[in-house]
Amino acid sequence: MKGSIPSETDKILAVLFVEFDNNYGIKLSYQVPENFIAEARFKVLENYFVTKSKQLHGKLIVTQMFNFQTIGIPTEIPHSNAVQNGRKVSIFNIVIVTKLGANTDPYEKILKKLISYFTIFEQEKQFLSSDGKNTRILGIINSIFHGINDHGYCCVNVIDELNVIKLSYVNKDHCVNPPQIKDSDVPIIISNLEESAAWDLTLRELYPFLDNQKPVRLLADLSLLDLVLVKKCIQSLIYYNLAFVVSPIRYSNTYYVTSAIQSIMQDPALQDECIEYIKMDERYPSPSWEVIFNLYETFQSGIKLKQVFLYEKPFMRNVNERRLVEFGLLKGILKRLHKYPVASNGTITGSNVTPELQEYIQHQVLDGQHSYDDICIKLNLKLEKVENDLDFCKNITIIQKLDV
Repeated sequence: MKGSIPSETDKILAVLFVEFDNNYGIKLSYQVPENFIAEARFKVLENYFVTKSKQLHGKLIVTQMFNFQTIGIPTEIPHSNAVQNGRKVSIFNIVIVTKLGANTDPYEKILKKLISYFTIFEQEKQFLSSDGKNTRILGIINSIFHGINDHGYCCVNVIDELNVIKLSYVNKDHCVNPPQIKDSDVPIIISNLEESAAWDLTLRELYPFLDNQKPVRLLADLSLLDLVLVKKCIQSLIYYNLAFVVSPIRYSNTYYVTSAIQSIMQDPALQDECIEYIKMDERYPSPSWEVIFNLYETFQSGIKLKQVFLYEKPFMRNVNERRLVEFGLLKGILKRLHKYPVASNGTITGSNVTPELQEYIQHQVLDGQHSYDDICIKLNLKLEKVENDLDFCKNITIIQKLDV
C-alpha cells in the first residue's frame, strides 16, 4: 500500500550502502546523493554501520553526529553459492540519513522489509553473491531516496518484473485506527488508488467496483472476493487515510448538523478543502463558503436530503449534494439518524406473526441491534419494503439513533 510523504523534518537526506570487503575492510560503496558524507566523517561512524559484535546484527542502530541522524540495521546474509564465489556471507548496512530528531519508526520498518527482500532474493537469485550486484544496489538506494521523499513509496524491478521491491513510508501519527466494517458500510475513496491497486492483490480485484456508492457486501459479491478479505482491505485503506466509510447515502435519509460546524468557521484551510470536495463542475465558479455554510445549516433541526435537494437546489450553486453529505460525515459536521426495529416484549409469536414479519424473525434482526441499512443488506431487500413492513407494524417499536 502507498504511504504518506514525509514531512520536511522527516525527509531523507541521504541513503548509504556500507559493506564489509575482504580486501578493504568496512567500505562506503554507494551513497545517494553522491559525496554526501566525507571520508573523514565516515571513518568516525563506520563501526556503527558494520559492527564487530554479531550480537548487534539485525538490531536498529541510530547515531546523532555531525548535525544529522543515521538509521541502520547491520545485516549478515549467508550466500547461496558460497562454493562458487569463495565467500560465505554478505555483511552490510543500508543506512538512511535524516535531520536530527526525525521520526525513526517508519524507516525502521522500511529497512527491515528491505532486508527481508535481500534475503529472499539471495536465496532464490544469488542477488548479493552474483555479478551485477553493484548496478542493482545503486538503483535500489537511488529509488529509496527519491521515491520515499517525493511520493512516500518506491517500487523497483530488481532482477525482472517478477522480482520487485515495494516500500512505503508510514507515519503512525498520521494514520487512523479503522473501525469494524459492517456489511452495509459504503467505502468513500478520498485519494487516487491506481498505484496502490498495483501493490495489493485484493485491492486490484476490488478497484473497478469502488464508486463511493456500493456497500461492502455488494463489493464482495461483484468482485468475487471473500467478504472478510474485502473488509480487511477497506480497513487498510482507512488506516492509510485513503478512504472512510459511511452508511448508504439516500435522499430519504435524515441528517442533523453538529456543533463541529463552528470549528470550520475558524479554519479557512478546511473551508477551502470543503469547497474543492463538494464542487460539482470545474467549468463553473466554485461555491462560496457562505453558501455551503447555509446549506449545512438547513440540517439544523433534522431534515431529509431530498428536502435539501428540492428546496435549496444546491446544484444551482455548483454544489454536489451527495458530496456535501460525504464531507459533512467525514468531518463530523453531519450525523445521520438511523432506525432500529425492536419486537414488542422481545418476541413476536402466534397470530401476531404476519407473512411479512416471518422473514425478519427468522433472521433475528428485530433486536434493536440491526439498523434498516443492515436489514436491507442481510435480507437483500429494498429500503422501501423494509419501511412498509416495519414502520407501522403495531408489534414493532422503532428506535431512532444518531451516528455515534
